Amino acid sequence: MTDQVDQGGQLGSTLMVFLLGVAVGATVAILYAPASGTETRAQIADKAGHLKERASDLSHQVAERAVEIKDRVVAKVRKSGEPVADGVDAVAEAAT
Repeated sequence: MTDQVDQGGQLGSTLMVFLLGVAVGATVAILYAPASGTETRAQIADKAGHLKERASDLSHQVAERAVEIKDRVVAKVRKSGEPVADGVDAVAEAAT
């Protein structure tokens, strides 16, 4: 169970690092490209907008995945708690 949670966290971290690397690489490539300052700034703004959209999408995906994992954990905890609750009820009935 914790392996799934760890993998989900690692996936999000890996994707964030990848997107950061893409952004840095694109920025460096644009800065070294032979273009005017205005063109370069426009390209950087465009790339930043795309990166922001991708980061937002990734954030939503990670949040959805976290909710799915949480729901599975809650369901398993409730399911594993049922026999304990049944046993407590049986003991309470026997005591009365």
